[in-house]
This record gives sequence, C-alpha cells and structure tokens, in this order.
Amino acid sequence: DENEIPVSAILLPDFSGMTEVEKANAPAISLSAKEVDMSAILAKKSKAHQDITITNTGRSPLQINKLQVFHPAVGVNLKKSVLQPGESTRLRVTVMKKNIGKKRRHLRLLMITNDPMQPKVEINIK
Repeated sequence: DENEIPVSAILLPDFSGMTEVEKANAPAISLSAKEVDMSAILAKKSKAHQDITITNTGRSPLQINKLQVFHPAVGVNLKKSVLQPGESTRLRVTVMKKNIGKKRRHLRLLMITNDPMQPKVEINIK
C-alpha cells in the first residue's frame, strides 16, 4: 500500500485539424467552480453534496464526452451532456465520508469535452 503509484492515461480529442474559423465558432466551457470544499460538511455529516454550474459560452454545442471519478467515495450526477450555446446545466458532486478511508487520497473528477481550448477539465474536491 505504501509503494502504490497511481497512474492514469487520458486520451483527449484531436483538434489539430481545426481551422481558425472553426476554433472561433467552437464551444467553450465555463464552470461556476473548479474546486469543491466539502470538509466542513463532512466533519458533521456522513454525506455531502455540492452543485457546480456548467455553461457553454461558445458558439456551437458543447459535448461532455466523459465524466470520470477516481475514488469510490465520489459520485457525480450530470443533468445534460450536450449544451447549446448559452445553455447551462447542473453537475452535482457527492462525497460519502465512510468510503474515503483512513488514507485520504487526492479526490477529483475529470471531464472530457469538445472545447478545443479546454478539452480536459479537472475539478478538485477537498
């Protein structure tokens, strides 16, 4: 357990063939928060959740292709995976205290999108 080295590989979409016009009209992701702090709630309760608003500030539909958690204590619920320009949705992040365990690892979630400027979005959970 002490010698464990967590390794992960992330395949991102290829945007190298996009023209400048396509990049100008591309989707753009905007988050209400890139970090979630639930430590105060988890000190008192066994379960905590917090909502993050995801908005497409670009000019074409935003697709959330993959949403990945790296720890069994973290759960996510996404209302919509395709957002039209100007549209928003709610991402609910839930943490179960009993599943965290003694050794608290780096809790985070990863989102892969079709935004050429931010194809990989990482949200840290404290």
